Amino acid sequence: MDKTRKLRKLLAEPEIITLPGVYDALTAKIAAAAGFKVLVVGGYSIAASRLGEPDVGYLAMPEMAAAVKTIADATDLPLFADGDTGYGNALSARRTVREYEKAGADAIILEDQVWPKRCGHMQGKAVIDAAEHAQKIRAAVDARQNPHTLIVARTDARAVNGLADAIERGRRYLAAGAEALFIEAPQDEKELAAVAAAFPDTILLANMIEGGRTPILTAGQLQNMGYKIVFWPCTALYAVVRCLTEVYAGLKRDGTTQASWDKMLTFSEFNRFIGVDNYREIENKYKNNGGMRK
Repeated sequence: MDKTRKLRKLLAEPEIITLPGVYDALTAKIAAAAGFKVLVVGGYSIAASRLGEPDVGYLAMPEMAAAVKTIADATDLPLFADGDTGYGNALSARRTVREYEKAGADAIILEDQVWPKRCGHMQGKAVIDAAEHAQKIRAAVDARQNPHTLIVARTDARAVNGLADAIERGRRYLAAGAEALFIEAPQDEKELAAVAAAFPDTILLANMIEGGRTPILTAGQLQNMGYKIVFWPCTALYAVVRCLTEVYAGLKRDGTTQASWDKMLTFSEFNRFIGVDNYREIENKYKNNGGMRK
């Protein structure tokens, strides 16, 4: 079964799907080893990990597509990919969908921010006209090469025009052909519940960012409201920065990492995790044994 069909099968099941955010092949492998069934990659983490810069529109579409491919190749799990604004107009959105599909994305998120965009929980956002984004959604749906690819419409209008406009935009984007809806940054539990009540028969996404504008709820709480998918897009990034900052500070202070060994794998543990033994088996299979195999 290909990955897009795996995703469709999971969406048909009653349980909410929790998606950890990943930003490279290694974090994808860690998430897979932890038992997650679907992954999500966002521009926020890719901008930070690849450029060391904030999510303010510095990444170009080919850079994101390359990151998507690296992550998609690392596991056999379905992958949600952040398509930002589609990187231009409706024609640009078509190309984004085609390139992301080729890279291995099984679901593509397109948002209605003005370019250059910002992280959905940052201040200073602006949104384009709803009719323009609806046309981007139509173009994205038409551009799919795989009919199972999930097109997700995202609106950032809550922070700009209020919740009512965000809900109305959601209706327009669904009418344009999106199959899933992501209303970014509701301000409290009442707003999360209001979104769920407005779209009872829709694949709804919630976004949990530690310290962000939306309150942190459990997957069970969100499922009870009516959400089908919950993203934790920045968890890996925040955990790695905190842990590595502490380890490097200790190394600089002490001249050794010994005080941090409880936070680290050993050489042999990491080699087992990354699959060195598997490659040794492959290497031995093709090693010259001095003669032809009979």
